[in-house]
Amino acid sequence: MIVSQFEVDDARESVGDEEPYAGYYGYVAVMRVQDMSWTARIDNKVIASAGLVPLWPGVAEAWMIPGADTGRHAIAVGRQLRRRLGSVMRDRDLNRVQANIHHKFERAIRLAEWLGFDNEGLMRRFGVE
Repeated sequence: MIVSQFEVDDARESVGDEEPYAGYYGYVAVMRVQDMSWTARIDNKVIASAGLVPLWPGVAEAWMIPGADTGRHAIAVGRQLRRRLGSVMRDRDLNRVQANIHHKFERAIRLAEWLGFDNEGLMRRFGVE
């Protein structure tokens, strides 16, 4: 697995050129924070992109864009995420990292719990749905 700085084109490779909703790639561009966002590739194919966006001192929002083969490489992706999130939290002196996950996206919920996140509740009418 090769890990590099996340670029917007990595999301296009995972999601496709057609935006899932209006303005999606503009939002994705904001998620590209130097040394806080990454893309994992195997055989030059995007497996997953993930990172953190600072919200205010000590707090950041975690995000992830899975690729088509993320499930086949779930353990390697999870280990890489755990390593990188921990490193950034130490380097940036973060005391809280939070993530918004759709309540029906069970695999992402399990990953977040494995990474040490706590479920703090359900945010109704949150998101693009």
